[in-house]
Amino acid sequence: MRFESYNHLAEFYAYLMKGIDYKIWADYINIISRETNKKNPYVLEIACGVGNIAREFQNVYKHYFISDLSFMMLNQLDELKLPKICCDMTCLPFKQSFDFIFSTFDSVNYLTSREKFMRFLENVSFVLKPGGVLTFDVSLEMNSLRYQKYLNRSGKFNGIKYKQRSKYNEKNRMHYNHFEILLADGSKVEELHKQKIYRFEDYFMFIDDSDFYVSGCYETFSFKEAKPDTERAQFILKKKV
Repeated sequence: MRFESYNHLAEFYAYLMKGIDYKIWADYINIISRETNKKNPYVLEIACGVGNIAREFQNVYKHYFISDLSFMMLNQLDELKLPKICCDMTCLPFKQSFDFIFSTFDSVNYLTSREKFMRFLENVSFVLKPGGVLTFDVSLEMNSLRYQKYLNRSGKFNGIKYKQRSKYNEKNRMHYNHFEILLADGSKVEELHKQKIYRFEDYFMFIDDSDFYVSGCYETFSFKEAKPDTERAQFILKKKV
């Protein structure tokens, strides 16, 4: 795909998320970051995507790094004068260590096996300082059951035509989002997004087998204790000293 086509594709995904208030989300993450008790923490964002949270944070943290698996996605973020690293969240290449690491928008649900999730925790442990904080949000089964029908949609945006089909398979606990996208230049793109919808209890079992412990687990965007029937949960982990 040509770079200009990819620019339009990145704009399209930003359009799909246009209803999200990223300032509120960033404020929430910033409150969590204070658990590091560091005045100028070294911060790493994993799976930064189209940079919506990074735009809110670029003038907040003095030492702020962003990363994503997609080089093409990072290439769209030249206006962000931040260190940008293309890497897999299960294979973090950093020599720099961090006080605070976070990921948003249920990116960890793309880790579709226990082995991948454990590699993620292991790699974060390598680059997180003792006593450091890791936080991420997860999509749980209630979210898939309640909202999958609303994600079956089609429409137009800036000359782009798209169709999205969403389905949650309760048997294998996988949520599939299939996109058919016709760009303004005639390019056709198909993408299949697969996310594992782990049981609420699974996360605690995974974390028990890692270098972390759960400092807090809340309904996302709040500090109300999460439960198995919560739609989205925010995990706050601390590295064992």
